[in-house]
Amino acid sequence: MKIEKELEKLKDIFKNTKGKGLKLDEITKMLGWSPKFKKENREIIEKWVSDGELIKNNRGKYNLPETQGYIKGVFSIIKDRFAFVDTEDEGIFIPKSGFNGALDGDTVFVRLTAGMKGDRKKEGEVVRVISRDKDIVIGIFQKNKNFGFVTPTHSFGRDIYIPSIRMKNAENNQLVVVRITFWGDNERKPEGEIVEILGNPYDTKNMIEALIIREGMSEIFPAEAMAEARRIPMEIGKKELEGRKDLRHLPIITIDGDDAKDLDDAVYVEKLKNGNYKLIVSIADVSYYIPEGSALDREAYKRGNSVYLVDRVLPMFPKEISNGICSLNPNEDKLTFTCEMEIDKKGKVIDSDTYKSVIKTAYRMTYNNVNKMIAGDEETLKTYAPIKDMVMDMLELSKIIREVKYKRGSIDFDIPEIKLVLDEKGKVEYIKSRDRGESERIIEDFMIAANETVAEKLFWLEIPSVYRTHEKPDIERIKNLNETLAKFKYKIHSLEEIHPKQFQKIIEDSKERGINLLVHKMILMALKQAKYTVENYGHFGLASGYYTHFTSPIRRYADLTVHRILNSVLHGYPNKKTIIKNMEELPVTCAHISKTERAAMKVEDESVKIKLVEYMMDRIGEEYDATIVGFSNKRVFFETEDHVECFWDVVSAKHYYEFDEKDYVMRDTDTGKFYSIGDRYKVTLVRASLSELEIEVTPNFVMDEGLILK
Repeated sequence: MKIEKELEKLKDIFKNTKGKGLKLDEITKMLGWSPKFKKENREIIEKWVSDGELIKNNRGKYNLPETQGYIKGVFSIIKDRFAFVDTEDEGIFIPKSGFNGALDGDTVFVRLTAGMKGDRKKEGEVVRVISRDKDIVIGIFQKNKNFGFVTPTHSFGRDIYIPSIRMKNAENNQLVVVRITFWGDNERKPEGEIVEILGNPYDTKNMIEALIIREGMSEIFPAEAMAEARRIPMEIGKKELEGRKDLRHLPIITIDGDDAKDLDDAVYVEKLKNGNYKLIVSIADVSYYIPEGSALDREAYKRGNSVYLVDRVLPMFPKEISNGICSLNPNEDKLTFTCEMEIDKKGKVIDSDTYKSVIKTAYRMTYNNVNKMIAGDEETLKTYAPIKDMVMDMLELSKIIREVKYKRGSIDFDIPEIKLVLDEKGKVEYIKSRDRGESERIIEDFMIAANETVAEKLFWLEIPSVYRTHEKPDIERIKNLNETLAKFKYKIHSLEEIHPKQFQKIIEDSKERGINLLVHKMILMALKQAKYTVENYGHFGLASGYYTHFTSPIRRYADLTVHRILNSVLHGYPNKKTIIKNMEELPVTCAHISKTERAAMKVEDESVKIKLVEYMMDRIGEEYDATIVGFSNKRVFFETEDHVECFWDVVSAKHYYEFDEKDYVMRDTDTGKFYSIGDRYKVTLVRASLSELEIEVTPNFVMDEGLILK
C-alpha cells in the first residue's frame, strides 16, 4: 500500500462529505483497509494528523484542516514584533498576541481572525505548531552566576535558557550556536545547550559563518561523498565517447563572468544556407558522473543548489566536480548533453534534437570581452578573430529570439543588482552595479530557448517531469498593486484575464519616465514566486507555455533531475517502472528544491547586507542622492543611487509626521507638506547597525530643521 496514494484517496473522500468528520472505522472501511490491522491503521491515520494533513476533534472524528477553517503555512517572525504565515498563495499577518508558542520557521495551523470575506487584509492566530523547523539557533550569550540566556540574532521569537552545565565555557556577549533541548511552553522559555562558540558577534566573518550554520548549510562535504568525488577520473577515456555525437570540431565557446569557475554551458551559432540559424547549447553532462542514489547525489539533493554568498560559494558538488571534470574548461574534452535547434528568421524553432555529445571549447569567453567585441574594440576583435563572425551571428539571433519574447509579452525585469568587491582582508573595497550588456542577454536568450525546447519535448512525451512554473498572480494582489500604481497613473485592467503584456507595457512606459526601478519592484512583489512543479502550469513572467531548467546541472538539482528524465527518453519511451517511480518521487523533489532555492536567496541577500552595513559604518555623515521607494507607519524607505537600501525614522524628526495609507504618502502635519514614492532627496547617513542589519539616513531638509535626540 503506497501511503501517499491512500492519503490522496482519503482527501477526495473528505471533499465529498461536505465538511462532515469521519471516525477511524469509517475511514478504513471507505479505503478498503483490513480491520485485522486496526493498530497499524490507527498509526497511519495519526501520522497524517501529526503531519498536519488531517485534524482530529474531541469526539475522535477526523477531517481536512481547511474544512474546519485551518490554514497550513510557514511561520516567519519579523523583527520580533509580528509575523506572517506564508502559504503557497498568500501571507497571513499574525500579531504578537497570536504567536501562541510558534517560533520562526515552524510549520503551523492558523485560524483567521480578520479578512475572511476579503474585505481587508487577512489576519490570524496560530492554533497549533505542526513541526519545528530547526533545532539549531544562533545568538548572543548573556552569562549569570548559575545560568545564562541566549538572545537569538535573528527573529526567533524567544530567548533561550541555558543551564550552567550546558554553557561550554562561553563568555559574556559571545556569539554562540545553541541546540534546542526543550521548545518551551506558556510558562517556560525554550532551553538549550551551547554546541559551538563563534566569538565576536559583530565580526562580519563570524556573522556569515553563523548565517551558514543557522540555515543548516555547510562548506564541507561528507567523507563518503568526497571519497566518491576523488574516485571520478579527471580525464575522459575513449570508451566514454561511445554513442556520443562528436562536436569537438566546432568553435563552441563558454561565456561567463570573470570570476566564474563552474562553467556548465557552452554555445555555438551557425548561419545556414537557407537563412535559418543553428543554435547549439551544450551543457555539462553531470548525470553521467553522478549515479542516482550515490553519496554525491544524496548530498546534492540535500543542498538543492549552489549558494553564492558575498565572500564564498557553497557549491552543490565538490570543486573536483564543479570546477574540474564537469566544468567546460577551454581546450579540454568534455562530456555534454546538447540541445540543438534550428531557428528561422522569425525566431521560431522549426526543428530540434537532444543528444549526448563531446565538446572541446575553443575559448573561455567572459561577458566583458564579448561586450567589447560587440562594441567594436579592435584589440579584443583581433584577439578573438576566429570567432568574431560567430559572435555577431549570436547577437543577431539573440535579438530575433528577444523580439519573439517581447511580442508574446515576456516581462523584462531590468532591476539593478549590486556587487560588493572585497579586498584581501574580506572588507568591501567598493560597490558596483552588475551590468547586463548584450553578452549577458545573448546567454539569457539562448538558455531560455533551450529550456523551452526541452520542456516542450518532455511535455508532449506525456511523462512525469520537472517544470519551472510561474503561475498567474492572484486578483487580490493585483487589486492592491493597482492602488499603488494609481499614484503613477497606471492600472492593470481585465483582472479576470491578466496577461504579462499588461505589465510589460507599464514597465516600458516607466523607463521613459525614469521611475522604472520603483515600478519594477512593485510589480515583482505582486507576482507569485516561480517554483518547481510536476504539473506544467507555464511561466507567466516569460509568457511561455513550456519551461524547465536544463542548463545548470552543476549548481541546480532541478537541472540534474531533468537531465536524467531526458536521458530516459533518448532511445525510446521509459519503462513503466521508471514512470511510476517518477510519479511518486518528483512531487517531493520539486517541493524540496523549491524550498532550498528560497533558503539560498535569503542567505545570499543577508550575506550581502552584513558586508554592506559594515562598509557603511565607516561612512557616517556622508551625503547621498536617494529616492523614496516605500513607507511604513514610522519609516520612509530610500534607495541611494548606488542601490543601497536605507530608511529614515520620522520619529527622530523635529516635526510630527504621519503616514497617510490612503494616498500612500508621508505627511508633515506641522507644514502640510507630503512626501511620495519616487521623490528624490539628498540624505545623510546617520547610523549603520550590524546588530539590526539596518542603514539609517536622514533627509537633509530634516537635518536643517533639527533632530530630536534619541
